[in-house]
Amino acid sequence: LESIPTLRINVEEKTFVPLRNVSVEAWIHTFAADVTLTQTFINMEDKPIEAIYVFPIEENAAVYALTAEIDDRLITAEIKQKEIAEAEYNEAITHGQTATLLRQNEKTLDTFMINVGALPPGKECRITIRYVTELDLINGKSIRFVVPSTIAPRYNPELGHLQSPDRTNAKYVQNTPYTISFQIHVERNGISRVANLSHPVNISTSSELINISTQDVALDRDFILNIHLPKKPSSMLTVVEQYNSTKYAALTALIPHNLVKSNYMKSELIFIVDCSGSMEDENKIGLAREAMLLFIRSLPLNSYFNIIQFGSNYRILFENEMMSVVYNEETAKQAEQLSYSMQADFGGTELLTPLQYLKNNPPTNDRSRQIFILTDGEVSNTNEVIELCYSMSSTTRIFTFGLGHSPSRSLVKGLARATNGHFVFIPPEEKVDTYVGSQLRRALKPSIVNARLEWHGLSSSIVQSPDVIPPLYANDRVLVYTMFESDEFDQRTVQVNFRVRCKTIDSTTLALHDIHHKGDTIRRLAAKAMIQQLQHVRQNDVIM
Repeated sequence: LESIPTLRINVEEKTFVPLRNVSVEAWIHTFAADVTLTQTFINMEDKPIEAIYVFPIEENAAVYALTAEIDDRLITAEIKQKEIAEAEYNEAITHGQTATLLRQNEKTLDTFMINVGALPPGKECRITIRYVTELDLINGKSIRFVVPSTIAPRYNPELGHLQSPDRTNAKYVQNTPYTISFQIHVERNGISRVANLSHPVNISTSSELINISTQDVALDRDFILNIHLPKKPSSMLTVVEQYNSTKYAALTALIPHNLVKSNYMKSELIFIVDCSGSMEDENKIGLAREAMLLFIRSLPLNSYFNIIQFGSNYRILFENEMMSVVYNEETAKQAEQLSYSMQADFGGTELLTPLQYLKNNPPTNDRSRQIFILTDGEVSNTNEVIELCYSMSSTTRIFTFGLGHSPSRSLVKGLARATNGHFVFIPPEEKVDTYVGSQLRRALKPSIVNARLEWHGLSSSIVQSPDVIPPLYANDRVLVYTMFESDEFDQRTVQVNFRVRCKTIDSTTLALHDIHHKGDTIRRLAAKAMIQQLQHVRQNDVIM
């Protein structure tokens, strides 16, 4: 693994720029977070160098600011087209000027690479990155904030082997002497308490905030904070943010409860198990075997299912035109025998091909398809895989299991998000029964369709993303962004209704005092959501 440890110097000698320190500060507003990541490096060489380093960020984050500070000089980044930015950067360092270039890995989505050019000898470079990100709901009870601290090499189907996330020959190390510090500020709006699952922390509270801090912790695992909701949370949580004198951005989390029991006969369950060579590490293949045996013993009678193993190629347990068979004593026995025999002997990690096969063989008209993917996620064509799955989202949901210490968060989360499924991460030596049970329950539970939000009391029209609310599942959240203007918002109340057909599920009333903060966090996330929606529509048109 490679933590955030050092800048790699672009010179013939394999030397490194030591990391001086790393700090993270975050402001959390229910399901939205605004994060500032600061990293300080020093050039200990006797000549100017170009430094390159790679760092992880949540796959659904939106970076909105980058600065580099050297001595008293502050370099502020501008957003430009990739080719133009690269040309201007190269021109600057050719003339000995200090410049920075930030690029997102377009295939893995969860790593960024920064080039710092012509860094003078003996000088420090302080990099500050600001980004916003959505937070996940865990078991219908708590909001989870994660700061990834590690990235793993990814399997590239085009090359047929593992490669560095930045397509270089950078070395990967398990332990480093570098540490990181955190300061997290959580708005108390409806929050009962917080709990850190990864590191010891200090917690202090005020009437408006819960503050969490920790100093000098190791960069060997992700920072994970659970923010607990009230025991009986509302089915709709709305936060409004004012970003100028007349314009507002709202984030509404829809979390339905107590839905009617589903009809198992209308779903088929497809299990896709990663049997590539990388699954041997940390006994990830053992976790997959254990999970599959639990799944097989827990399926409802007369449901439909199948198992696909994949690596450099894929193998289907039950090959027939319907893509699934009835779960009974005979088919369950065959599935158990296969699960017991699974090994990490399928070569590389090429997930796209079995998913393409499923797309080409859709479920019959009277069924929906629930896909369970168990993988360590070490692929480099993440975006291509996610876009393919998005094109199947009208009939298919995907439930992902990220196995091991450092699975690709962008793949594991992105597949679930694109199909309105759900994801979990299972560390090594962890018991899998809880994860298997929760994912299977989610796949079999009923949904609400044709939901909508109605805003009353506004003098202007609204812009909403997504424009059509996807199916909602009990104790899972869907985030809806709304942008609007109102010159008279401080003189009236605005009512928001969560409705399905003619029934009101929940409602809330907003006034100026409900706006707890002014800023751009929600507006930036709304812009990210709208861009993603446009990208998915465009890609889906190409696939069709």
